Amino acid sequence: MRSLLIGALLCLLPAPASARELVYEGTWLTTNRKLDGTMTCAVTDLGNNQWRGHFDGEWQGVRFSYTVPFSGPPDKLHGTAVIDGADYQWTGTMTKGPSGSFKGSFTGNRYVGGFSLKQKSK
Repeated sequence: MRSLLIGALLCLLPAPASARELVYEGTWLTTNRKLDGTMTCAVTDLGNNQWRGHFDGEWQGVRFSYTVPFSGPPDKLHGTAVIDGADYQWTGTMTKGPSGSFKGSFTGNRYVGGFSLKQKSK
């Protein structure tokens, strides 16, 4: 019974970030219509210059959460995404360490803008 209870409690704890995952947080903004907000992105290194970003934050007071694949070396990232029916293309750079950052700019058929995130300390 005790091991069952411990197992149930462990399932309720948040999963630790993997060694290959970096978390960044900061702001994003649009330049064609003011929709700025805060955002966090957990980036997972899939190997071979392939990445997955889980972006979540707030847009006009509403929470959002999207997982987006992208590729390229950290100094020349690029990707495409369809978010809420709109097509986007983006480019960016990512560094890690005490002053790590994840920056990007995006264009799309709905919004144009960018984001500037700092690596979250563990």
